[in-house]
Amino acid sequence: MFWLKKVLGNLLMPLPMVLTLLLLGLLLLWLTRRQRLGKTLITLGVLLLCLFSLRPVSLALLRPLEQQYPAYAGQGRLDYILVLGHGQVSDPTVPAWSYGTEDSNARVAEAIRLKALHPEATLVFSGNTQDDPLSCAGYYAQRAEAAGIPRSQMVLFEDAFDTQDEIQHYASLVHGGKTAALVTSAYHMPRAMAMARGAGFTPTAAPTDFKAKLAQRPLPLYSQLPSSRFLYLSTLGVHERIGLLWTRLRGQSKD
Repeated sequence: MFWLKKVLGNLLMPLPMVLTLLLLGLLLLWLTRRQRLGKTLITLGVLLLCLFSLRPVSLALLRPLEQQYPAYAGQGRLDYILVLGHGQVSDPTVPAWSYGTEDSNARVAEAIRLKALHPEATLVFSGNTQDDPLSCAGYYAQRAEAAGIPRSQMVLFEDAFDTQDEIQHYASLVHGGKTAALVTSAYHMPRAMAMARGAGFTPTAAPTDFKAKLAQRPLPLYSQLPSSRFLYLSTLGVHERIGLLWTRLRGQSKD
């Protein structure tokens, strides 16, 4: 089920979807007499690629997700700081601090900031070793140790393969009046919080890595041209919306 979900989910992302339309269109043009349908599919694919690569479209898809939860400004005691994994590649030819993805680096940095605000809290890191000898949880722990936090103040879940696995692990800790902050990328926070409520606990949201930001001054015209960066942001927005629908259909979330 895990791999099926990943494969089907990736096929529905903007770029694979567009490439599928273009490929089908070319096959129809070259191998069949259905020229009009082939041209239609190719035209649709090009238009979708352009749309998903525009700033306004990417902001419209991503920003509503990121703005659902404000940045952390909590007071009082925290028992746990829960940090969702994202990924890492422990390439020995690069510095250890470069192992993480943009998202994972932002998440562990936010966790370290919260730990400074709440010295009493235990850091809880998750993420598996599926594609790398070093788990994402292990990478987070290395970053936290480099910031002066002892390993004794951390809990690592290195057998979690997706957000649902991570949330289930967290639910085993956060009970009996325990308090927790949940750290993840801002675009991912709505789904993570819904899944946490579905698992029976409600942490305080601590979103980080806000990507869909609004400029405070007029932007130059060239910044409105199609860009791979905006295609990436659109992909994140589509991915999260599909993820929210999937968790609701499976009864894993609670809104």
